[in-house]
Amino acid sequence: MEEVLLNYLQTRNRNSCESGNKDNGSTGAEEVREPASWTNGGATAGTPGSESDVFLKSTLPYPLSALFALVDSHRDYPTGCIRLAEFLKRQCGQYPLEDVLSQAMQARFPRVWMERFIFLLLDVQTSDSQTAAYTLQFRHLKRLLLRVERRTPLNTVESGLARELIAALSLSQFLDFDPYCRLAADAFKTLQVGLIPVSGDLGLLIYLIRCECMAMGERKNWLETEHASGDPDTVARLSPHLHLLEERMQKAQELAQRIGGFGPIQEAPMGLEKAMGPSFFSHLKECLAKSPALAGLRETLELQQAKRIPTRDLIALSSLCRWLMEGRGSPAGPLEWARMALQSYDRGHFRLDVAAGRPAVEVLLSEAKVERDGSTVLGNFGENPYSPWIARDDLTRPFRSSNPDRIAPDLRTTVMANIHRDAIILKMLDNPRVYGASGVVEAIVEGSRSPLVQSKIASRRELHSGPVNGRVPLALLRSPVSIATGLIRPLIHPSLVSFTEMKALYRGRSALRREVTDELHNFLVQAYAI
Repeated sequence: MEEVLLNYLQTRNRNSCESGNKDNGSTGAEEVREPASWTNGGATAGTPGSESDVFLKSTLPYPLSALFALVDSHRDYPTGCIRLAEFLKRQCGQYPLEDVLSQAMQARFPRVWMERFIFLLLDVQTSDSQTAAYTLQFRHLKRLLLRVERRTPLNTVESGLARELIAALSLSQFLDFDPYCRLAADAFKTLQVGLIPVSGDLGLLIYLIRCECMAMGERKNWLETEHASGDPDTVARLSPHLHLLEERMQKAQELAQRIGGFGPIQEAPMGLEKAMGPSFFSHLKECLAKSPALAGLRETLELQQAKRIPTRDLIALSSLCRWLMEGRGSPAGPLEWARMALQSYDRGHFRLDVAAGRPAVEVLLSEAKVERDGSTVLGNFGENPYSPWIARDDLTRPFRSSNPDRIAPDLRTTVMANIHRDAIILKMLDNPRVYGASGVVEAIVEGSRSPLVQSKIASRRELHSGPVNGRVPLALLRSPVSIATGLIRPLIHPSLVSFTEMKALYRGRSALRREVTDELHNFLVQAYAI
């Protein structure tokens, strides 16, 4: 298999060189140039472009072709890591793992693919300690109490939470809250060393974490209702921040529940190690040790096993390392960026010397909160998420790019990423770009479980009629979400749903809501269709 792949790549390099020599009128005696770096966007012998990628996928030998397709189609790192672990376990006994991984690393696949592959191998989810590092700062509760002290208007939920907190802790001013925060932090440190704090401090810790989750929820609601708009580009830029808030809320709630049940503080294992199991993961490392070409990958994997950097933090820090290496002119790729990030990370903090690439990374450093100590940059992931350093596709930010989004937002992807956020979807439905795109409103009907969203689509004719949205009425009738009968009745009309489709729906009425079945029956009887 290795010979087939290497022969194929050498043939592509030779053909590319010969065609270049012909174009330049050369005799072909010139030396072949080295493959381009990972950052070049064009199609070269080292980094195939989009056209050659299509050809490359179909001509790769198995199992390299299957590995390429698996990584290329991944949607999120935890799921992709599990699938990758299962794939590697299936290959054991058929193909030596060191050969499969060596070919993947040496094939010089497109940089985007290689980044995803590296981050899938190194995937680690947030641990309890990392969750507490952010949650126990109680930023959102402090912001709420500061607004109370400054007499800033609050909504109903915020007012109720503030009154409850002030009454429960007998607060008379904003500064009175700090001692309680310190008590909660000390209680968590006691849990970390395996001891049980006094019941009062443990109850305070759980109570404040839950209050912080409520305050985070109100912050998320404010971003959705006040800060967001129906413009898909604005929503695409806001979505990562909302997703991060939701993830932190979920992790904090799980932490409070685990502490309340006297469960242990959990440190997240490597996703690959957990999915494979300790014995098979050890076998994988043994296979990596057999090949000198995989020494860098093995070192990086062991670093991540020891330090367990959450994937999101690793991507952000790898962006900074990428910019440093590119600024210095180092011929490095995603593996080198990740290894440098791991080496500079220590328990939620990072420390990097940026002297050699300082002018190049100033743009990146100016967009996030970092400390300076001469030419050394220090950061704390417990205080800052460093979101501007992560591109929209959850990869590193391109070198010298002033726009972290990098790629134009896909409308359907943006809509479906926010399908559970009713306030945003309701605003997006007012945008002609959204309801004018084929299939988008139908996808909203099929994916949303909100009566508000479904009712708006059923009551607005431009959302459920015309050549673009002609299938929306049928989707509304099939939807399991209950809406008012007065909104269902106008949808049952031959101008929106054909008689053939009505009869098919009625024949399969066991899958329909009762009110839809009744309205269909009444209409078909009046039309002498049944």
